[in-house]
Amino acid sequence: MNPIRIGLIGFGRMGGFYLEELRKSGKWEVAYICDICAESRDLAHKLAPEARIVADEQLIFDDPTVQVVGLFALADSRKTQIEKAFAAGKHVIAEKPISDSVENEWKAVEMAESTPLFSTVNLYLRNSWYHNTIKDFIAQGEIGELAIVRVCHMTPGLAPGEGHEYEGPSFHDCGMHYVDIARWYAGSKFKTWNAQAIRMWNYKDPWWLQCHGTFENGIVFDITQGHVYGQLAQTQTHNAYVDIIGTKGIARMTHDFKTAIVELHGVTQTHRLIQPYGGKNIDTLCKLFAEQIETGARSETLPTFRDAAIASEYAWRFLQDARGHDLPAIGELETLQQIRERRRTMKNGYGLLRKHV
Repeated sequence: MNPIRIGLIGFGRMGGFYLEELRKSGKWEVAYICDICAESRDLAHKLAPEARIVADEQLIFDDPTVQVVGLFALADSRKTQIEKAFAAGKHVIAEKPISDSVENEWKAVEMAESTPLFSTVNLYLRNSWYHNTIKDFIAQGEIGELAIVRVCHMTPGLAPGEGHEYEGPSFHDCGMHYVDIARWYAGSKFKTWNAQAIRMWNYKDPWWLQCHGTFENGIVFDITQGHVYGQLAQTQTHNAYVDIIGTKGIARMTHDFKTAIVELHGVTQTHRLIQPYGGKNIDTLCKLFAEQIETGARSETLPTFRDAAIASEYAWRFLQDARGHDLPAIGELETLQQIRERRRTMKNGYGLLRKHV
């Protein structure tokens, strides 16, 4: 088949990731790259000379040869772009969250579910080899009944004020991935929750949050997330894992952002699997989305706008619950300024913003 023509809107950090994977796959032709920032357009000219580089997104929507749009700008732009894309008969790949408010996210869901056009959102953990391996192990009955889902993701990561904007505090922007994957494992709706957070460095929003609760099917969860983990440590590190506990066995995963290790302890099987981490798994997302378009059959694997709206809504609910409890502030804004200054000059680190070259 001919390559699928796609227009990318937003050429920041994630837009660059998508360009790289789309060009590798052989299934895609990047026809347009749109960004309102002149520096980003200059970079796009260097990295993708074959694409048409524009500042006006409408050119993409008006081109009938463009089959798919990728929405990688800030969240406040996405609802309008989703509406334009569907009206122009184009499929949509979106970053999360799919809009800047829960109300607008559910409007985007309504649009997606009212059209035969395909859409997906980058809830990248669902496309990871490690979570799918663990879920398959659970389905084999090796750990008995799933009882407890524990997820932890603490890194230095994006500092407050560095790039979240409409995506919200750390637990919403990043943490909604872990809200989503906990629900994916449980296969049920959230029932109860209790959250505790802290305002690190005296910043206005909490940048670390821990929430535990139950699903309607009785499974218990706890989620810990924060971009506060040793921001000024001489050598930076992180703590990331999933711990799945059943009535008979367990499955767990850790990673160092390069390699993931899955340990499976079932009633008849014991495995220790070590494979490359896979990053944002954008290659898998783009492959599955291309297959949808080629076959005309909707994927049961790819995350939907509804999945994204639920994850976003509950991430906000957990943040709101935390605000209703004691919300201590520890540290000083001067420390936060030191963190920002350090991250501007770092060559290697966690979640560094892309520098224009």
